[in-house]
Amino acid sequence: MPSLKFNTKIYKKEAIQKAISAYSHLARFRVKDDKDYKVVEIDKVDPDLKGIFCDEFANYVLGMSKK
Repeated sequence: MPSLKFNTKIYKKEAIQKAISAYSHLARFRVKDDKDYKVVEIDKVDPDLKGIFCDEFANYVLGMSKK
């Protein structure tokens, strides 16, 4: 199961939640707190997107954090 770590000083919690909502039809997510990070564990990714999914998801979170 891949996971992504988002530093809470850079990435907003709301941005992570919006990304999860937007991508929820393509994978299953679990969010955990780890000191200064939100760790997003990703499971059951759409097989057609496995090679690019994590990068695309992280880009979406970044975009939502800038708003």
